[in-house]
Amino acid sequence: MRRFSLVLRSALVVMLIASPSFAQKKKKQAKAAAPATAPVRGSIVEDRAARKLVQAGDSRYDADEAKKAVEIWQSVIERYPRSKVRYEAHMKLGTYMLDRERAYDRARKHFEEIASEENTNDDQRVEGLLKTGVCWYHGRNYGKCFKIMREIIEKYPVSSQVNNAYYYIGLGHFKLGHYSRAIQALEKVGTALNKSDAGFDKVEAGKRLFLKIEDADLAVLTPDQTVKVMCRATSGDEEVVDCISVGRRVRLVLGSILTQLGKPRKGNGTLEVKGDDKVEVTYIDSHTADKSFDRPVIKRIMVVGNAVVQITDGAFADSVKGAVLGKDVNLQVLDADRDLTDEADKLKAVVEIYREKTDDEVESEIADILAKGTAGTDVELDEDGKPKVDRFKVVDKVEVVLNEAKIEKKNVELNTGEGEAPAEPQVAPATPDGAEPTTPDLPTPGTPAPGTEPKAGDDPAKSDVDDLLAEVKKEAVDNSIHSGTFRITVPLAKSEEINTKDDILQAQPGDFVQLSYLDKLNSTDDEKLFKTRARAVEGNLGGVRVTRTEISDQELKLRTELKTAGALANIGNRYKEFGLKTNAMAKYKQAQMVCDEIMKDARRLGGKILEETYVQLWKIYFEMDRYELASAMAQRLQKEFPDSGFVDDAMLQLADISRKRGDLRRAIGLYSRLVRLKDSQLRGEGQFGIAECYEQMAKAANENARAALYDRAFQEYKKVFDQFPESGRVGEAVSKMANFYYQKKDYSRAIDIFETVLADHPDAKFLDVILFNYGRCLYRMDRKREARQQFDQLIADFPESALAKDAKRIAEALAKGGF
Repeated sequence: MRRFSLVLRSALVVMLIASPSFAQKKKKQAKAAAPATAPVRGSIVEDRAARKLVQAGDSRYDADEAKKAVEIWQSVIERYPRSKVRYEAHMKLGTYMLDRERAYDRARKHFEEIASEENTNDDQRVEGLLKTGVCWYHGRNYGKCFKIMREIIEKYPVSSQVNNAYYYIGLGHFKLGHYSRAIQALEKVGTALNKSDAGFDKVEAGKRLFLKIEDADLAVLTPDQTVKVMCRATSGDEEVVDCISVGRRVRLVLGSILTQLGKPRKGNGTLEVKGDDKVEVTYIDSHTADKSFDRPVIKRIMVVGNAVVQITDGAFADSVKGAVLGKDVNLQVLDADRDLTDEADKLKAVVEIYREKTDDEVESEIADILAKGTAGTDVELDEDGKPKVDRFKVVDKVEVVLNEAKIEKKNVELNTGEGEAPAEPQVAPATPDGAEPTTPDLPTPGTPAPGTEPKAGDDPAKSDVDDLLAEVKKEAVDNSIHSGTFRITVPLAKSEEINTKDDILQAQPGDFVQLSYLDKLNSTDDEKLFKTRARAVEGNLGGVRVTRTEISDQELKLRTELKTAGALANIGNRYKEFGLKTNAMAKYKQAQMVCDEIMKDARRLGGKILEETYVQLWKIYFEMDRYELASAMAQRLQKEFPDSGFVDDAMLQLADISRKRGDLRRAIGLYSRLVRLKDSQLRGEGQFGIAECYEQMAKAANENARAALYDRAFQEYKKVFDQFPESGRVGEAVSKMANFYYQKKDYSRAIDIFETVLADHPDAKFLDVILFNYGRCLYRMDRKREARQQFDQLIADFPESALAKDAKRIAEALAKGGF
C-alpha cells in the first residue's frame, strides 16, 4: 500500500517531533530544587514608566542618536529591575550590539537574560535563545551554537524560529567543513509543516506558493528527474511546476511558483491571480494502491491577502509616525484579495483622532465601573485588581473610501532601432545573361508583389519589422489595475472645535491619527482589525540633513577607529576561511596599524576604550598566528582589567596557544583557572581543554605512564559530561569516552555511549569516526548486520571522510558474506 498527500502553503513553516534532551532534564531537576518563591513582579505603574522610557529610546534611535538611545534603554534595566518591560530593553540593547557594534559577547549577555526562565513570554524567550546562539556562531564557538539551536528545535517545535535554528546549524557545519551535515540541516529549513498548517488551503497573492508531494513511488526518482504539477487559477492562468526530490531515496518532492496580481498570461512561469480566485493544483498519480493508473489528485485553495495599513509620506513611499497639522494625511492599505476587477477597485476604512484622557477622566471612568459592579461581567482587571480602561478617547472620526492605485512596473522596453540606419536587406547576387537562376523565383518576404511598385521612400524590410513590433507592443500593453494598493488623502486641521459630520479631521498637537481597517479575508480563519497611528505635530516633517562631518568628541573618534579595525579584521577572517591567506594577512596588518595609531590616545583616556583596544589587538595577533604578541596582549588585559568580561576569552586563548606549542603543564594551569571562574560561560571549554592536554600527554608518554594518563584523560572528559551538560563540548567528550572503552575492548559500554552521542548530540565533531568505531564494536560483538548499517550510514552521510573508503570496503565484504 502507498500513500499520497499534497500540501500547499504560502509561507515556510516547520513541524518537528522532539524528545527532551539530557540538558532539559537537568534544567527540570534544577527548577524543582529551586526555592518556590519567585521575585516580586513590578507594578503596573513601573511597567508604564518603563515602557515610556523604552519608547523614548526608540525615538532617539530613529533620530540617529544611537548613543543616547543605548543610555536610555540601559536606564530601563537599572531603574526597573522587576518590570517585565526590561526584557524589551534587553532585546533592543542586545540587537544593537549584535548588528551595529558586532560586540557578540556583550550582546549575548542581554539575550541570555531574555531567555531565562523568569521571563514568561515564550516568544521573547525563543527569540532571545536564537540570538544567543547567533552570538556564539559569530564568535565561532560552533559547539555552543549547535547546543542552543537544538534546544530551540526541541523546546519550541512549532516556533517560526525553528527555520532559523536549522539555518545556523547548517552554516556552522559548513564553516567546520562538515558539508554532508550542513546539507542535511539546510534541507530542513522550511521543508516540514507546522501542526496548525496541515491541509493549508490558502495562498497569499504576491507570495510564493509552495507544493509538497508525498508518494511512495517518488523514492525511485534520480536527482535529475522532476515531477510536473499543474496549477490553474479560475481567472484563466495555467502554469506547470517542476517539483524536485529533497534527498536520496526519499518519497517527498518540493516545488514552488511565484504568484502575482494581474491578467492571466499562460506559460510565463508566474501564476497571475486576482482577489476572488481559487487555485486548483493537479498531480497525476501514475500508479495508485488500488491498481489504477494516471489518477488525478486535486487540491483546491483560496487566494487571500494579508492586509497592511500605513500612514505614509507625500510620495506614499515610506511609513511615518507623525502627521503635520494643517496638511493632508496620506493613507494607504495593501490588501491583495480586494483586487477583484481590471478596473480600480475600492475598499472602506476608518480614520479617527485619539486624545489622551486626563487623570480625572480616567479615575471617573474607573469609579463608574466599580459603582456598577464587576461581578459576573467581562470587565478586564489589571494586576492591582482595578478595572482596565483605555487611556485614549475618540474625538473625531471619518469613514473613507480608498481607491486602488496603478503602480507602474519597470519593464524592459523593446528596441525599435529608431534613429539608427535600417539593416540592408539580403539580396541574391545577379546571374549572368542566359544563366539559370540558382534559387526559385519566389517573392522575397517584405518585397512588393509582382506588378506593383514600392512608393518612394518606402523600405519594405523596415515595414515588416515595424508591423511586428507594433503588434508585440499592442499585446504587451496592459491598462488594467492590479496592484492591491489602495490610497487616499484626508485633510488634517488644527482645531479645538470638533465637527464629526464633515470629512476633515480636527486635531491638536499631541493627538494621534489612527487608521483602522477590517481585513475580512486573510490567511487565518478569522477577521483581523489592523491599526496604525501617527502623532499630530506642528511644523514640518523634513528629512535629516548632515551639516557637520567632523567628529569633535575624542572618545567617539577612537570608537570609530576601533570599529574600522574590527571591520578590517572581519574581512581578513573571510579571506582566511576561503584560503586566501595573503589577502587575509594584508587586512590584518591594516587593522593592526589602525589599533597602533590609536593606542597612545586610548592609554590617555583609559577605561572602556583601552580595554576594547587591548581586546581588538589580541584578536588580530591571534588570527595572524603571532602567538607571542597575542599572549602578551591577553596578559596585559588580565592585569589591567581583571574584572573585564573578556578575561575568560583571553585565558582560553592563552591556554590554547600553550597547548599548541606543547607547553601542556602551563596550558592545564590556565584551563584550570578558567574552570574556577564561576560566572564564565566558557568553563566547559576549559574542562575539555584539560582533558585534551592529558590525552596529548598520554600519546607522547612511554608505555608505563601511558595507561595512567589515558585514565586521567577519561576522567577529565567525564567531568565535561557530568559538570557542564550545557557545554557545546559534551558530544565530543562523550565520543572520546567511547573511544577509550573501545581501546579497552569493553565494547558493550562503548556501544551505549556511541548510541547516546548519535541520539542526543547530532552535531558532535568526528561523527564519522563515531560511526566507524560503532560499526567496529558491533562487528566485534558478532552483530554484523547492524555493523554494516553503520558503515553504510557513514558512506552516505560523510562521503568526503577519510574513513569512507575503509567503511566501503568493510561494507562490501559484509554484503558478500550475506550480512
